[in-house]
Amino acid sequence: MRSHPTPKYFFLRKAAKFLINAIIKTCRIHIANQAHIRALRENNIPIIFTFWHRHIFFVIFRFKHSGARPLISHSRDGEIVSQIAEEFGMNPIRGSSSSGGARAFLKLLESLKTEKSDILITADGPRGPLREIKDGTILLALKTHSAIVPISWHSSRVKVFKKTWDRFMIPLPFSHITFSYGEPIILPPTEKGQNKEQHLTILKTELQERMVRLEQQTEAIYKK
Repeated sequence: MRSHPTPKYFFLRKAAKFLINAIIKTCRIHIANQAHIRALRENNIPIIFTFWHRHIFFVIFRFKHSGARPLISHSRDGEIVSQIAEEFGMNPIRGSSSSGGARAFLKLLESLKTEKSDILITADGPRGPLREIKDGTILLALKTHSAIVPISWHSSRVKVFKKTWDRFMIPLPFSHITFSYGEPIILPPTEKGQNKEQHLTILKTELQERMVRLEQQTEAIYKK
């Protein structure tokens, strides 16, 4: 359900859209590993795209008008991101582990099972800690038999806001941007007699390692 922005948010989302488009349209964009996604589409496997919170700026642009549904918190910052996501043609699902989590989880289930929508989740949540995986992504993938696809981006010239908890990134105008799809992860279900908490911890560790590795590989393109 779309929100009805107040005048404040109306102008903010319009300004943000203008800024994002103005910057990125000056850049040259390179997409890596799209074959991973084509294979999942051909086999009708639902997809949960996961990324670090610091990558939101370009992710919103990349998935504009795609039908993907981003999970966004109920916080004040979350409201801003949600308004901008709507401006780019997405339909956010609101909630986090600290507020509205159960309701949001049910909406995510419905979106994957009945709407067949792609889901976008910041794996380290709305507040961090940085690069620390939350349980929700793993539980959602197990429940829906979805593939988790890590995504990352970096650019030849980038502004990093070092005082923010996530070290938020914005590409600078006239730079090169590489957006990378990671190898899809199909999580094995908990085996009979296996400790569920231990199994969850193992899966979170594997996902975290893959996401960090993808981020490092994408950054390395511009460190040569």
